[in-house]
Amino acid sequence: MTFAACSIRDVRSIWGAAEDITLGDRVTVLVGANRAGTSNVAFALAAALDDDIAFRPGRDLPRDRGGRPSVQFRADGAHSIEVTWDPDGGERRVTGAPATDDPTAGRVLYSQIHHTPRDLLRRLPAEVLATLSWEGLSAAIVATAQRIVPEVASVEVDEQMKVLLYDDADASLPVPLCRPLVALGLARHLAAIGQPASATIIESPDAFLHPAAQEGLAALLLAVAQDTDRPVVITTTSPFVIPRVAEATIVALARDAEGRTGVVGAARGDVAQARQLGGLLRDGGLATVLDRLGRIEPETRGVLIVEGGTDLAYLRTVTERLGREDVLEDVVIQPSGGAMGAALAAIVLRAELEVRLVVLLDHDVPGRRARDTLTSRFDFDRKTQIVTYADVFDGSPPGIEAETLFDLEFVRRFAREQGSASHRGERQLHGVQHVELTSSGKSAFVGWVDRHVRIEHLTRWNALLDLLDERLRGGD
Repeated sequence: MTFAACSIRDVRSIWGAAEDITLGDRVTVLVGANRAGTSNVAFALAAALDDDIAFRPGRDLPRDRGGRPSVQFRADGAHSIEVTWDPDGGERRVTGAPATDDPTAGRVLYSQIHHTPRDLLRRLPAEVLATLSWEGLSAAIVATAQRIVPEVASVEVDEQMKVLLYDDADASLPVPLCRPLVALGLARHLAAIGQPASATIIESPDAFLHPAAQEGLAALLLAVAQDTDRPVVITTTSPFVIPRVAEATIVALARDAEGRTGVVGAARGDVAQARQLGGLLRDGGLATVLDRLGRIEPETRGVLIVEGGTDLAYLRTVTERLGREDVLEDVVIQPSGGAMGAALAAIVLRAELEVRLVVLLDHDVPGRRARDTLTSRFDFDRKTQIVTYADVFDGSPPGIEAETLFDLEFVRRFAREQGSASHRGERQLHGVQHVELTSSGKSAFVGWVDRHVRIEHLTRWNALLDLLDERLRGGD
């Protein structure tokens, strides 16, 4: 039976009204800041699915609140199964389960943050341990670990069930790194020998992993769920671990002023998740960057980061009027909420992508600050990775913005038609005449350009497209 959702009531930091949790078809990712209650939700799921995981009222009831602890699972149809625990003694009771193939009567591979790989093996029933192939288990663990840490060469399991992973230099990996890799390898091996766990639940599998390795872990979680044909549930504080596929669901959790854990959002892995990811990051805009990063198609040949939506609109109009759509073919254009937002996006995306990346900036004060941040602090190459609108003018004069690239008489015509509210007059930018549009004027100018611009108004834009084409192709 596949569960689509569950409701949790009166377990640890969840009390009062039942909290509904949407479950992924394959993978469920519980995200939240520290102390949000992701581990408490994971415990409720594990204890409901495995009667060997004890519910202890003194530890697992909401503190000083009591209650009637329960987890109700709902399938895609009307069928539901409810697990309840006696609030005094912790005895477990299941109602609504089918007579055969009861999904709450199985064994969960449950790896908490304080566990070691040995804890996983010691929880296995004796009859399952007796059927394990230690050679097969070792091979499964090594193959699984190599998906994330290619240097892993061998695994050692001693008579006390202590598990150690060794790299190709014969150095052992730290236990926090081994813990989730062993859990996932064990899940695969149990499925291979016909003894699959009912679910694999892992707290913070991203610990000790670089962001790039965390992205590899996202793919591994999905692979394990497919290999075992059983759900995988994880908790994380990292936005990089989320499988960006329809079979995954991200559930964002947070605590209110009273300390109660609640769901603040849920989404499938293949749709926009900025709302869910925002609580993990100081800068909410970074969540949007990561969200778009996860949806960049494999055939993308480059990413062009611009300051805002007007830059994107100009580029679309200009390439269409000039018949130069090929310049931006298979290129993702990323608006980023200002110059420093563009710099932040560039820093993150360069670390995560292997495609060509170019940043397009105004040459005003914020744009120059963003450019200098990228070149002096983060080693971006000014000649290959950064373009400013001033680069198509002799001497790259300061103050040049996107609007300056349009024919001067064309911009003057707009200013006359729209009136004084659309501009602050004209000024010289180191020899370049510039109509200074107001914020509202710039907004109106975008649509006006789309309606009125002709090829003869776009000489500077044509030169800019030459620059962008050169940078995005990199001489290919």
